[in-house]
Amino acid sequence: MQCPQCADELPDDDLFCEACGTPLSSTAEPPACVCGARASEIDDDGYCSRCGRRARRPPTDHVETVLSPICAAVSDRGLKHARNEDRFGVRQSGAGYALVVCDGVSSSRESELASSAVAGIVSELLADAKGDGESAMRQAIAAGQAALAAHPARFGDDNPPSTTVVAALVKDGGVTVGWVGDSRAYWIGAGGARQLTSDHSWMNSVVSSGEMTAEEAALRPEAHSITRWLGADAGENAIADTAGFPLTSPGVLLLCTDGLWNYAATPQAIAEIVQEASGNGADALTVARKLVDFANAEGGHDNITAVVCQLPSLQSSSEVGRDVGCLVWQPILAAGGLSGRPAGWKASLQARLPATQSDSAAQLPHEIGNPNA
Repeated sequence: MQCPQCADELPDDDLFCEACGTPLSSTAEPPACVCGARASEIDDDGYCSRCGRRARRPPTDHVETVLSPICAAVSDRGLKHARNEDRFGVRQSGAGYALVVCDGVSSSRESELASSAVAGIVSELLADAKGDGESAMRQAIAAGQAALAAHPARFGDDNPPSTTVVAALVKDGGVTVGWVGDSRAYWIGAGGARQLTSDHSWMNSVVSSGEMTAEEAALRPEAHSITRWLGADAGENAIADTAGFPLTSPGVLLLCTDGLWNYAATPQAIAEIVQEASGNGADALTVARKLVDFANAEGGHDNITAVVCQLPSLQSSSEVGRDVGCLVWQPILAAGGLSGRPAGWKASLQARLPATQSDSAAQLPHEIGNPNA
């Protein structure tokens, strides 16, 4: 450090110039931690190498991105978790959108690695998809699973990184959704609100089979345990369900993690929040922020992610926003740990994927926006 008065060279932590007595506190680098450590002593995760305190929250704690005034996403750590394991990917797809939300399974190791990789791979493949939407959806989610299954060596079989996924492709006059786990998609329109996905959870399984009522199942400790997920240990539990719908009237497409819907479990409850947030012509980012704020106000016990797409109809290319890419934490998983995406990864994954997968979509209406469906 140099004295601003006499230009004498001084130690970085001096408070006064020994040569001329000039105070140096105003020119010295301010401490980055309460212990006095400087910014260079704070590691990439925000922890102080001198005292061990968390001196800086990572940027993943709260992330927002906007594709256009009608399509935006917000992800937040919430109030109770140490870090944000949710990830999302939002991309422009021609005259439509490719939207993905992933919720890292907190019982697995470094689940944000899985949610990050899947959000990036699935959103990229959907944005480039041609032909049948449901087939493209199954292939994209299978590619995400293949990426996780191909590199389990870092953790062995001991709880490798795992994640849920829910995705939507808005294209060619319709919406295709696909999901594994309990992250959800909703449609909120003039005809009412409906959940477009069916949770892959223990509770949903026993209620659907008639073994228990929803009230009975909700009291069990395993109520929110998921029965399908993506990860190196998922095996047959990684199969995606898909469903496709034509767009017949305006509405809001919402993708979210259980950090939001746990506080508003019914489609009607979700719709009330969305409709209140949409007052005075609010844009998609405003609505997504208010959904996250709602969940935090209710306790914020989990990470919260909301992707909002306001669809008056399928937009023409002049109405969709510019392609600002995708919120994806890179690098993705690669052999031996983390590295950049390997060359030829698409062709490699495609060669390993089955031509078709079973499709056991939930019993859902045939048309989005049709109140009589």
